Amino acid sequence: MKDRSIALIRLIVPLYSFVNLTLLAFGYTPLPFETNQIETALTALLGAGSLIYAWWKNNNMTEAAQRAQVTLQEGKRQVRRNGQEKSG
Repeated sequence: MKDRSIALIRLIVPLYSFVNLTLLAFGYTPLPFETNQIETALTALLGAGSLIYAWWKNNNMTEAAQRAQVTLQEGKRQVRRNGQEKSG
């Protein structure tokens, strides 16, 4: 997820600059956003994104949930090992 977010930011920032410069080159008014407005919007998006991620992420708070998570991870490891043995 982190790599996807970074890639998206790396795409949006130059795209914003490109559109802004293109509008200036053709004599149009640049995009009507000030730096503070962009910063506020990005902060709000980051906050909302982290809230949604934390809500979606499996947070094992109880002992029973933690034991179930360990059992699940062990099962996944066993499936991976069995798959490797068959293919190798």
